[in-house]
Amino acid sequence: MKNWKKGLTAAVVALLLAALLLPAFGTSGTIYLMAVNDKVLETTAENMPMTVNGTLYVPYTMLSSRDLGFNLGVSAQYNNTRRTVLVSSEGGQKGVIFDLQANTAQDLSGASLTVRAMMRNSTVFLPIDWICEYFGIITCARISTRHGTLIRVTNSAAILNEQGFVNAADSQLADNLSRYLASGGTVDGADPAPSGEASASAAPSQAELYLALRWGEGAEDCARLLEGRGQRALFLFAPEELEVHDDLVRRLVGAGHTVGLALAGSELENCLEQLEEGRRLLAAIARYPALVAAAPDLDKAGREALVQAGCAVWSATALGTDYASGGALIRGLTPKRMNYVELSCSGGASAFLRSALTAMEEENCRVYQATAPALS
Repeated sequence: MKNWKKGLTAAVVALLLAALLLPAFGTSGTIYLMAVNDKVLETTAENMPMTVNGTLYVPYTMLSSRDLGFNLGVSAQYNNTRRTVLVSSEGGQKGVIFDLQANTAQDLSGASLTVRAMMRNSTVFLPIDWICEYFGIITCARISTRHGTLIRVTNSAAILNEQGFVNAADSQLADNLSRYLASGGTVDGADPAPSGEASASAAPSQAELYLALRWGEGAEDCARLLEGRGQRALFLFAPEELEVHDDLVRRLVGAGHTVGLALAGSELENCLEQLEEGRRLLAAIARYPALVAAAPDLDKAGREALVQAGCAVWSATALGTDYASGGALIRGLTPKRMNYVELSCSGGASAFLRSALTAMEEENCRVYQATAPALS
């Protein structure tokens, strides 16, 4: 009888554990796990793949021979000084250089490509399906498992087929998921519970955000504060401010931040004139393309006209000036949705930003760099 009870207790515990884990990646959201050939990779809150505007991005380390311990035939190398990622075939006959400072990509002959890399916190992410198609020797599969969606990149050296690999790696995937959740990781893209309802098994809420800073006398201090935490942001300058603060502009571009234009007024013609002047100045000062613009006073038609002029338009959903502290701002963000946070670099800017960054860590926020491809 005692053995029967002991067995029943163990079964109940197992069922409870399964019930706690399974809802985390159910129909309300997705946890992405990773594997390359027949090797399971560790998923963390920093490196979990993400889908942006329908495009799947994976951490460049999925293609790093140094991190994998073997070469897929397509390898990625990140140059932290230049903030570029070189993805090349074995032997270097074919390759792509992703430049995170200029938000560009080009092949080894220098021809421009329309694809872009992305940065989340301090991790570089690459558009894996495009890379697979470009090189033609690796493939990427999305495999539904009881632990989440497995992103598996393979070449001809992979031994197991999809189902065989999932069966063989089941315990590793379960352990990976447990570690991910225990470290504070949450479901990616999950929808919040309906109004008035709560789910006891739901993962903790998590806000996602892009960060922009409007030029002010504290801009350089803010940039250093961000860089010390491995983050980069969008810095907005009015065209007339660019020439006056040209050294700062070059410094921001060199450090890998995005530099955009702050356009004033509600008249489209005037904003387009400011855009052209800003583009001219940025090209002359830092050889940098002005691809992001903020024009808060333009109407919808005006913003669409900026898009037609080749701009990604920054539209803030949360302003630092509306909050007493950076911590209050972050705690007021909408969870499980993308937030567009704009701060001023004037006054006590660095203290406000420091408070916000601390709250981002405490609230387990995901911070993405606001580049033109990300905002488009």
